[in-house]
This record gives sequence, C-alpha cells and structure tokens, in this order.
Amino acid sequence: MKFAEIESFNASILVSWRTQIDTNDPARIDSPSLPPADLKSHSKFPFADTHLFSHACQFVRTGRPLTLAVAGCLFAVLGCSLFPATEKQTMNTVGRPVLPPIQAAPDSIQLEVFFLERPAEDHLLNSAIWKEVDQLGSLPTETQEILSSNGFRVGNVSSNPPPTVQKLLGMVSEIPVDSAESTKPLMGFRRYVPPGIETEIPSGIVHDQVEFQFREKNQIKKVAYEQAGCVLRMKASRLQDGWVRVDFQPEIHHGEKRMRRVAAAGDFSLRMSQQVDVRVAQRFSLTMNVGERALITCTPNSEETLGDKFFCHDDDDGMKKQRVLIVRVVDSGQPSATFTK
Repeated sequence: MKFAEIESFNASILVSWRTQIDTNDPARIDSPSLPPADLKSHSKFPFADTHLFSHACQFVRTGRPLTLAVAGCLFAVLGCSLFPATEKQTMNTVGRPVLPPIQAAPDSIQLEVFFLERPAEDHLLNSAIWKEVDQLGSLPTETQEILSSNGFRVGNVSSNPPPTVQKLLGMVSEIPVDSAESTKPLMGFRRYVPPGIETEIPSGIVHDQVEFQFREKNQIKKVAYEQAGCVLRMKASRLQDGWVRVDFQPEIHHGEKRMRRVAAAGDFSLRMSQQVDVRVAQRFSLTMNVGERALITCTPNSEETLGDKFFCHDDDDGMKKQRVLIVRVVDSGQPSATFTK
C-alpha cells in the first residue's frame, strides 16, 4: 500500500470514528471537534491528539468490536511502514563485524612456520633428505662447525623441493605407510612479522631436569636446568624485493615462572616469565628468497647436546622422536618508501 493511500485510509477512519462518537455514544466525553483541515496533519499518528486519545479509550472501555478491529488493522498497516529499518540493521549487526579486521602492515614479512615429528631413527630424516638439501651454501663454514658440534643441523630448500623433502612434507605419498601419523604437523602458523621485530618459536619440548652439553672453542661445558623449555627467537628483515634474512637465536627458558623485568621497546616491563639462557655462540642467519624453506633439526647420535635437547624427546611408549622446524618465506613485504608516499 502506498503512503498516500495510507494517509487517505487513516483520515477516513478518523472521520468514521468522529461520526460514531457524535451519533451513537451518549456517554461520550464532550470535547471540541478537530477541524477537517487538521486531519491530514494527524493522519500519520492518529492518537497523538489528546482528545482523540480520550475517545479511543472510551471505545475500548465500552467494548466495541468493530472499533478494535479497525484499530488493529490501522496499527498493522502503520507498523509495516514506520519501522522498515529494524530488520536490516539486525542483519548488518549479525551478518558482518562492526569493525573491519585488522590488516597487517604493508612492510610485514609473511612466514609459514611449523614442526614435523618422526622417529629419531628414520632413514628419510637422518640421511635421505640431507643428500638433496643445501647445507654448505646456507651458512658460513665457521657457523656450520659451531652448530654441528652443538648438535644442530640446518639446511636451505628451494621453492621447488626435491622428492625427499616432498615426502617429508607430505606433498607426495609416503614410502612407509605405517609412518603416516608421524608426518603430520604438530603445530604451525602463518604469521606476518614486522621487519626487525622478534618472535619466539618454542619447540614444544619441556624437560623436568636436563643437562646440556655446550662446545665452544674446543671446550666442553655442562649446565643443568630444571623445567627447561627450548625456544628459537626469530627475527626477519627485508633485504630487497623477494629476499629476506631470518635470524635465529637459541634460548633455554628454565626455572619457575614469576614476575620478572624484561626488556621491551627501549624500556623494561614486568612479565610472567622464566629465566632465559641466551646461547649467543649458536646464533645463525639464513638468507632466503620467497618460496624457499629453512629446515632446522638436530644431528643423529648427538645425545646430551643442545640440538638434541631442542628437537628430541621420548614419547609415552619410550620411543625417541625427533622434530624438524620448517620456516618458509611466503611474502617479503613492501619497502617502507613504497607505502609512505
């Protein structure tokens, strides 16, 4: 029904009501009549006038069914036209978020990080993949020697992984079908990392009591910890379009958690944390192109070393399992000069 027709309909109803009041109701309340010229101005809200509202109340008390039926039809018609936006507003509130999702900064570097776990004696993990993974060109010789003597094994994989790495990642069917469960990622995420901002990657292995063996400058040092968790602190930096440098810092978080002062943005803040043993001598960096992957794990037969405690543990059945950290560069981000113009 069009709005003009509704107004005419409302006006006719008011005239009908006035006629019934003047001719049929001896008990009506005397009040001055509303001029016909004002009917149109009151037609949208017929009970806005106090005199008409008094007449309506009198009809309700006398129980006139015809008047109640007409009034119900009137509210039904007006109700459809007075509040058309309520349902739409509800749909907007329910169907979409009030605030848009937070967008990553244009210069953020997008990295894909996840762990794989396999039996420590697995041939694919200990031997096969390292025949096809670049270990020599990814790190300086001195850094390789320090990492190897402390049980770390690091390699760089191209954006087109070799067959053995594809099997490790589950990109093709696995050779031993029984180990399918061992190839599933334990945990992983895709994260936007602002350039130069550090983020922690815990290996997920916590030792109640453990003794680490460090080799530095032809010296062997043993250190014991309680409640020790292994963490790699990672920081990414953009070198040029498509190229990223990723720094890795091994750390041992140990002891009881309590409020401690930690460095944050040029100042110190209180945070619930453990004691942190930063292994500066085992720090290393990798330069990777978009699509390339870094593989980080431990060397075979390296018990008691830092790398072994980082990536190996015994499961509930007493079988030794080994984890592999895989970091892939998804996007190198935009240079700062590009989005500040």
